[in-house]
This record gives sequence, structure tokens and C-alpha cells, in this order.
Amino acid sequence: MLFDAQLFTTGTLLSSGLLFAFVMWRALAGAPWWQLYQPGRLHLFLGSVLGIAVLWSLSAGISPGLSLHYLGVTTLTLMFGWQFTLLAVALALVLVALFTAQDWASLPLVFLLSGLVPVLVSHGLLRLVERLLPPHPFIYLYVCAFAGAALAILASMLAVGGLLSFLGIYDLEKITGEYLIYLPLLVLPEAILNGTLVTAMVMLKPEWLCSWSDERYIRGR
Repeated sequence: MLFDAQLFTTGTLLSSGLLFAFVMWRALAGAPWWQLYQPGRLHLFLGSVLGIAVLWSLSAGISPGLSLHYLGVTTLTLMFGWQFTLLAVALALVLVALFTAQDWASLPLVFLLSGLVPVLVSHGLLRLVERLLPPHPFIYLYVCAFAGAALAILASMLAVGGLLSFLGIYDLEKITGEYLIYLPLLVLPEAILNGTLVTAMVMLKPEWLCSWSDERYIRGR
């Protein structure tokens, strides 16, 4: 998601910056930093940051602010938890801004819409599944990974479209015709991308997923 800072008022950019600072403070203050001291965990995290940066730089769109790209944050949320995923998104956006024409002033807004919103959806769904559904590995994979990724990108795109419409930057017809109409082309591939990655990790590297537990999903059945 690329935004031209000139699309937004100074007040909007300032508000998004303050909210970004508050969210990052909450995330960093409550993050389980001990996880990064586990062997290979820091390298895995930094590699994930690079992967998200590459994925987000592969965007397409017609009008500024209506660019399309996959997110991949559901996988990171299941791997590292919401706090480290938000940190990864912030670092990835810095990399994207360094190597593209992204306006630095709009980075907090991009973070909130393409980072915070889908991460909260993914994390919230995981918590609901853990609380309400039986601990079955297929529920974890199909609901938390596949469905979670689909809902995450859906929420993110609706948030972007809703904000641009609310602020009067684009009318609803333009947003629908150039952006929301492509929802089906992004929702299903996003679900498949994240679901496939999480499935592969469950089978080959379950220790990479902080949300996965053999005791809960396999032995506890």
C-alpha cells in the first residue's frame, strides 16, 4: 500500500503518527523479547521482515492510495505474535520507503491500515478459536491461517476504502471501480499463500509458530 502524503491533511498525518507511536509503544512494552534470544529466532524474524518488504513492494494500482498487494501478516502473527508482527511491519515499511518513492510522512497511515488492522483481525480470530473451538489441527490451519488471512486482507482493504471515502479523497464509485472490485483477486490468493506457508511450518518447522503447540493440537486431542 503506497500513499501520497499530499492526499491527506496535516491533521490526518499528525493524528496517524501519534496513533502509530502509541501502538508501537504498547507493542514493544509488552513484547516477549526472550523469544528473540532463542537459537535462530532473531534471524527468522529479520528474514520475515525482508520477506514482507519484498511482498509489499510488489504492488499495482492506478490512482495513488489505491494500490494492491498481498499482506502476509497473518503468517507472521501466528509465528511471532501480534507485538513482533507490528514491529516487523514497521521495519518492512522503512525498507520499502528506502527503495521506493513512498512518502515518509504517510508511513504511519500505511502501518495502521495495512499493518495494525489485519494483525488485529488475525490475532483476534486466533484468540476466538482458542477459546471457542476444539483444539484440532485442521481448525488451526483452515480457520486461523486460511480464513484468518482472507479476513485480514478484507478488513484492510475495506479500511483503506472507507477512510479514503470518509475523507473525501475519492468518491465511492472510483474506490469501488479501481480498488474494491479486485477483492476476490486478492482474498483467495492471500488465504492460499498464508495457509500454505503455515501448513508447511506445522509439518516441517512447528517450532517457528509461537501459536502452535503439539501438546494442544495433537497430543491433547
